Amino acid sequence: MLRESSVISEEQLREALAVQKQRSVLLGEQLIAQEACGEEVVYRALAKQSSMAYVNLEKSTPAAQITSLLAKQAAYELTALPVAEKDDALLVAISDPRQAVAADTLNFLLEREIRLVIASPSHLRAALERAYGPDESSPAQQPLSGGGQHDEAPIVRLVNRMFADAVKQRASDIHIEPFANRVRIRFRIDGKLVIADEHPTEVFAPLISHVKVSGGLDIAEKRRPQDGRIEHTVDGHELDVRVSVLPTNNGQTCVMRLLDREANLISLADLGMNEELLEWFSHSIERPSGIFLVTGPTGSGKTTTLYAALQTLNRPDKKILTVEDPVEYRIPGINQVQVHPQIGLAFPRVLRSFLRQAPNVVLVGEIRDRETAEVAIQASLTGHLVFSTVHTNDAPSAVTRLLDMGVPAFLIATSLQGVLAQRLLRRLCSECATEEDSSALEQSVLGVAAGAKLKRPQGCRYCTGTGYRGRIGAYEWLGLDAGMRETLFQSDDPSDFSAAAMASPNLKRLKHDAVAKAIAGLTTVEEVLRVTKVEVVADNEETNQQPQSQE
Repeated sequence: MLRESSVISEEQLREALAVQKQRSVLLGEQLIAQEACGEEVVYRALAKQSSMAYVNLEKSTPAAQITSLLAKQAAYELTALPVAEKDDALLVAISDPRQAVAADTLNFLLEREIRLVIASPSHLRAALERAYGPDESSPAQQPLSGGGQHDEAPIVRLVNRMFADAVKQRASDIHIEPFANRVRIRFRIDGKLVIADEHPTEVFAPLISHVKVSGGLDIAEKRRPQDGRIEHTVDGHELDVRVSVLPTNNGQTCVMRLLDREANLISLADLGMNEELLEWFSHSIERPSGIFLVTGPTGSGKTTTLYAALQTLNRPDKKILTVEDPVEYRIPGINQVQVHPQIGLAFPRVLRSFLRQAPNVVLVGEIRDRETAEVAIQASLTGHLVFSTVHTNDAPSAVTRLLDMGVPAFLIATSLQGVLAQRLLRRLCSECATEEDSSALEQSVLGVAAGAKLKRPQGCRYCTGTGYRGRIGAYEWLGLDAGMRETLFQSDDPSDFSAAAMASPNLKRLKHDAVAKAIAGLTTVEEVLRVTKVEVVADNEETNQQPQSQE
């Protein structure tokens, strides 16, 4: 806007943009710092861009009966100043349009309609001192972030603390849930939800508004689900935060998935595969063509496994393309594409475009429909190695899912190289796990002898008292042999293929891998039961360890 109105030159704009990229400062602040234009000019333009009114507080001080409506401490904490009354609304000056969430806090404090206006920061700070006197707040009342604005709203500090605690506790998700008499915040840590904090209901409106504003969501829309994205920094770690808001009977519930941009992607050797599986998987991903599927429920580590495979294949002699929704981690040397269905950039269309890019390896984030499945399979039949995911309970069911989508059985038989099903087991904390005699349950499920020593969780500071720290994969894998391919050629009945797969020695069951990890002291029998639902029988009966159902 400033460039269009010739307030700044093209050279000044380029210089400011370069500094902004290096130092992560606001563009307007950098333009002021390099004296390209004055503060008032920048904030007038910012107000116009945000469709907000601008108020000049350089020399004026609002009437005492207006400023007295807001307590001194709240005014300084919010960096907000009541300036006038208009049309039954109280006009309150702020300096940062991103602080629009302050309106909700002010509505709560003052119990009246609030209309925000913009003032330049220096003028606003001077006006606050004229109206209330110097800020005498203690350091403990200062923002937790340690930078940015001179003061931040309590809600901003609450959000900063929430993200900091989540990162410290290694949470993968943050859940904000409104109830009739409280707001509950839960973290998902190592796959388990735990209560992190609770607040009075009055906090909910400004909290959810702040999250929605930060995520680029429509703050006025409260009836429909919305998805957004937040970029947040905690202790130097840049987080990509995927935001999902859903209306409920008590208000909008919010789930935020935390993705650390700087997290090191793990290698195949770190996934927790046994030697047999690692050899089979490493051989499978080195094939020149075909399709390989990874299956499991949401949050079972499918993407991590495929990224580990791509890292192994990421060499100068291979061109790798991915289409994802969303791109969770950025891998140097790999071309990654984010789908945008709103503009017609869906999985099938991107895949067709990929084939004109002459790739060696293609990753499809998820096969959700027949069209995507058929395009992916056609790509695998034309000399490309294709990786993708589906949501099924076990490895044989991945083929069943493709058949249910309407994919011809002969195409599956010709192209599918293998299927890997997985779950995540909580790993025992290495600092506090202790060896104890096996229990009757452990003897029944794990098949160990009475008196055998097995590790048990205890809880310590290192694992925040849970007895577990981190997770390890449990795997089921299926390599299609001649018998299974022949079954698919002869019949498109899913039950025929399932029977052939279950009878094949090429199917390695999930329960066997999970049991082996518990016996090795990596996890516990409780975790084995949680992810495999192994049937437990009395000691005097023959043990039946066939899984009844899987998550």
